[in-house]
Amino acid sequence: MQKDRYRGEQNPITKVRNGYGTYIYENSFFRYEGEWLNGVKHGRGVLKMNDGSYYEGQFENGEIEGDGRFVYQNGSQYEGNFHRGEKHGKGRLDSQDIKYNGDWHLNLMHGEGVLITNNYTIKGQFINNKPDGICSFLSDSYNYEGQYSKGLKHGTGQYKSENEDYEGLYENDLKNGEGTLIKRLSNYPNYVYEGLFKDDQPLLQVNTIKYKLDPVPEEPIDPKAKKGEPVIDLTQILVYELKSGKFINFELNLVYQGPDIEDPVQPSAQEIDELVKNWQKEAKKQKNPPPMPDFAAKRMMKPAPILVQQESGRQLQIQLVQKLEQGNKLFRVDYREKLKKRREEIEKIKVDIEAQKLLEEQQQQAPVKSKKDTKKQTKKQEPEVVDLSIKLYNEQDQEPLIVESKNGAVRVEFLEYPEDFPPGKYFYVIQKNSPHAIGQFQPCEIELNINPEGGTQQKKKK
Repeated sequence: MQKDRYRGEQNPITKVRNGYGTYIYENSFFRYEGEWLNGVKHGRGVLKMNDGSYYEGQFENGEIEGDGRFVYQNGSQYEGNFHRGEKHGKGRLDSQDIKYNGDWHLNLMHGEGVLITNNYTIKGQFINNKPDGICSFLSDSYNYEGQYSKGLKHGTGQYKSENEDYEGLYENDLKNGEGTLIKRLSNYPNYVYEGLFKDDQPLLQVNTIKYKLDPVPEEPIDPKAKKGEPVIDLTQILVYELKSGKFINFELNLVYQGPDIEDPVQPSAQEIDELVKNWQKEAKKQKNPPPMPDFAAKRMMKPAPILVQQESGRQLQIQLVQKLEQGNKLFRVDYREKLKKRREEIEKIKVDIEAQKLLEEQQQQAPVKSKKDTKKQTKKQEPEVVDLSIKLYNEQDQEPLIVESKNGAVRVEFLEYPEDFPPGKYFYVIQKNSPHAIGQFQPCEIELNINPEGGTQQKKKK
């Protein structure tokens, strides 16, 4: 029993469907109405499905081929070129989640096109449904224009967002190679890194602060070093003695300190035997000697620190701290220009006080005409109340000094303390102040003695 049905034109001799007609398929899911040629769909027609989806357009030799429109069950639709029932050529897809207008290859976005989703827009080249080649990416969170490979940023590109810009090389969606990164944060200067990147991060990240006091010793020699041993830079182990009326200068270097490396000078077998014998000799003198070190192990050494000249715009906070048993006490950091202005204010107050005293003395010496005039004059010439406790140094002031790096360094000059500053041992504590700058490091401390009796000198720590 034949279940399929056809109503329409046919060849009068062969009875083959030919012309215009409607055909209901055996399973009743498909229904075609349109043009036929020699028993197959050919020309324009409409193929309907029982789930509500349908295709209307060109057919060729029984296949969906050429221009047409396919409306899907969920309301999405594609209008454009087809090849053997698949999206192929130029076309536009509209759905609830995405819109794409451009080139297709066997149901895949392939070639030039524009993809619009609920979250972003991509305009450019596509291969196998993914951006590949030169593309622009636009979204609420960031924009990118540059090269893609298999849907990932790969090659040269420009990235822009509210808080960050990057221009340079990418590899597998990560910053890799030469590039320039700019990071922004409200109330802070722009942090800039220009150099090499690896796995989305700057290759050289600041992890240590080194400082150089000014002036520095002419010949920095470690007094404990034996003849032939390397010289130690005493600019890192000096206590700076700062006295009133003088000032201190220093330079902060932001550096990358790499992991330990193998020492190029390793002990010989003879030297190792000698070390073992000496240790055994000393161990016999002890009741419970510690385990013998592995003298044959490779000697390691720290590589030279690298100044991170690639970055600028990092803010550092310098605080003056006095370490006491009851806890740290903070003091303000003064510099010469600030103190000069404060001294001028104090001098003005002193001049006003002296002028007021002189006026009072003159009033006391002047003759008084009558009691009425005396009362009137006394009331009129009452001296203003002047705060005689104003000083250059105020204990309640704990203002830190904020400085900004350029090419990996900061120059701090003309730090000075007034005559009434309490003498004692202090530390400049230098730490990170820019939350958006890349790299973590421990606060750096510069020890100094502040003594108000005049003169400056450096002396070694004991």
